[in-house]
Amino acid sequence: MAPEFEAAAQELEGKVRFVKLDTDKDEQMAARLNIMGLPTLLFLDQFEPEDEGPEEAQAAKAVLKGRIEGALRKQNIMDLCEHYFFDGPEPQLM
Repeated sequence: MAPEFEAAAQELEGKVRFVKLDTDKDEQMAARLNIMGLPTLLFLDQFEPEDEGPEEAQAAKAVLKGRIEGALRKQNIMDLCEHYFFDGPEPQLM
């Protein structure tokens, strides 16, 4: 799935940030994100609480909008990004 992921990342550059996590090298983060199988795609969006102090403002915050386990094609990845981040229709994955 790596080439499909890379192609989607290239096409959506500047609109959506794609990040890879090496679960072998960062087992703690994989556990925190509850990644049990590969590939797993997490769709995270920025979370900005209304009442945040200076310490909270510096900490990265995100909200999980979606989770997909299993390989996807570039178009499926792009359709999911459109749905989760730009209010597009919910895609039918095959």
